[in-house]
Amino acid sequence: MIITLLLGGVVFDRSLKDPSILEEYRGVISNLVKRGTSVVVVAGGGRLARRYIGLAEGFGANKAFLDEIGILATRLNASITVAALGEIAHPTVLKSYEEVVSALKLSPVVVLGGIAPAQSTDAVAAVVSEFVGASMLVKATGAPGIFDRPPSEPGATLLERVSYEGLREIVARYRFEPGGYELLDPIAIKVLERSSIPCIVLDGLRPRLLLDAVEGKKVGTVVGGD
Repeated sequence: MIITLLLGGVVFDRSLKDPSILEEYRGVISNLVKRGTSVVVVAGGGRLARRYIGLAEGFGANKAFLDEIGILATRLNASITVAALGEIAHPTVLKSYEEVVSALKLSPVVVLGGIAPAQSTDAVAAVVSEFVGASMLVKATGAPGIFDRPPSEPGATLLERVSYEGLREIVARYRFEPGGYELLDPIAIKVLERSSIPCIVLDGLRPRLLLDAVEGKKVGTVVGGD
């Protein structure tokens, strides 16, 4: 079995203060590898990306150039992930979907960041899941799952399950600030839907929830699936 793990920027933001979170992910992923599961890890950009993008934006850089800065930030976080995972991971950060497919033949764990301008790491994780035939995509964020409205609003309800269409409606209805409460972007939703790839959105600051998700236990919010 192959799974895709999208590590949201919050994981890297936290690791700067507490590196043990990436150490815990190493243990969890090692456990999955011992069970015969291969893992494709996609690293988000987090505060590092936002700070550098904001700085360049102040100098008048165009959108495509800002995207390139974001990609570099995700690849730096991906490099830290490779270092944290050690010998179980492919030793370099991959830069294309084709490289991922080839590297999985050599190593049970591969790591990448952004791929191209105008494409979020959500979309990267969804597309790479198609390329490798992943059984699921797990998005590790700073929230326990997906709510029916921004969790700061009164009456917000954590959803156990939501359809692709239902999530698309939530995304269209509300605007969310980067780095806070994160949802899948519309492109990622469309890609997952066309290939019927279920996605589980869960609290990325609790690495062991990844094991629970793979074991089919109720954690976070399931998007799509049966």
